[in-house]
Amino acid sequence: MSRSVLRTRPSAAAGPGRADRWGNRDLLVVCHNYDTFVKSQVDPLAAAFDSVTVLVRYNPLAEVSEYLPIQWLRPYRKTAKTDLAAVPSNVTVELTPLVYLPTDRGYEKLGAHHARAVRDQIDRLEVDPDVIHAHFTWTAGYAATRIGAERGVPTFVTAHANRERFLEEYTSGTPGVYETWRTADAVIRVNERDVPLLERYSDRVRAIPNGFSRDRYRLLDRRDARAELNVDSDRKVIFTLGTLKRRKGHRYLIEAMEEVIETHPDALCVIGGQGTARRELERQARDRGLEEHVEILGYVPEERVDIWMNACDLFCLPSLSEGNPTVMFEALGCEKPYVGTDVGGVGEIITSEEYGLLCEPADPAALAAILTEGLEREWDAGHIGAYAEAFTWESVIQEIEALYAEVLDA
Repeated sequence: MSRSVLRTRPSAAAGPGRADRWGNRDLLVVCHNYDTFVKSQVDPLAAAFDSVTVLVRYNPLAEVSEYLPIQWLRPYRKTAKTDLAAVPSNVTVELTPLVYLPTDRGYEKLGAHHARAVRDQIDRLEVDPDVIHAHFTWTAGYAATRIGAERGVPTFVTAHANRERFLEEYTSGTPGVYETWRTADAVIRVNERDVPLLERYSDRVRAIPNGFSRDRYRLLDRRDARAELNVDSDRKVIFTLGTLKRRKGHRYLIEAMEEVIETHPDALCVIGGQGTARRELERQARDRGLEEHVEILGYVPEERVDIWMNACDLFCLPSLSEGNPTVMFEALGCEKPYVGTDVGGVGEIITSEEYGLLCEPADPAALAAILTEGLEREWDAGHIGAYAEAFTWESVIQEIEALYAEVLDA
């Protein structure tokens, strides 16, 4: 397999003024994607290290979706798995090509395959890490802990994944999953709820939530944001953003809108995101006569997400399963109340009705009730924004570094 390299664009984020809190130490990141929450952690964390090497697992077979209409493969293309905008100058991002068939059997064997590929890659690149951090248990975590054990390097694994997927791994019986948690020097879970489960395998488990970037999520005047989007300044607007798949529960949100418009006849629900459920959702809205009240945007460019966040009255996530959704922190950072389902670690963040309203998943009547209540409330935007400051990535990074220090000092 030929070497697959991604050249980065430098920025000032890791320039000469950075605080080298770990001296001349080098960080190796093993992951499945370098975008969204992984990139958002790695880039500010890079300021603490001399260098950071990011190895992104990638299946070259996904590239056939460039030429054939295989939509489900498109999110796995190399251009979709990496965001090379404003990469710090001391961060190098490379792809780890792994050819495998997307079958259960192929995925079970992928851990050892991934470990071999990472081992070969760091030898070829002459990377000598002092700290290794993997994002996702299987297979990045497995590969990272194998390399860490061989080299005597402290290894950290962040167990991302929505709770449904996490429990699937937890009960899978796959030896490599449990071995990963046992071998890691520390395991991070994005919510408190699952910490006791992981403590059966590790004596150093920390709950560290996701966060949001103030650089990416600006505070804008609502009227200005609506003017830019050509949205009526007087309408009640509910915004949601996420992959259009059944787990995200959009069908319950559309169903709930039938009740919402009984008391708020001008209400508009704007759904951002792309995915396989789009046609089904469009058909549902059309069949229920909600074309004037439900708008499905499709893909929302990164530079327009915060405009929609600032333009809405409420942010809603009707998911059936989550870990700790980054979009929740982004909404709070834009001073918007979070109205949605109490899944994963959401209830650990929305701890007061001052920040949002929650209901059980898959219950459109309950969702309609809290949406209606949310649209009628007078929210203290400044109070929501002040609360959100605890969840900036800079704050989250301090918790990660504290865990690094704990392990390294030990």
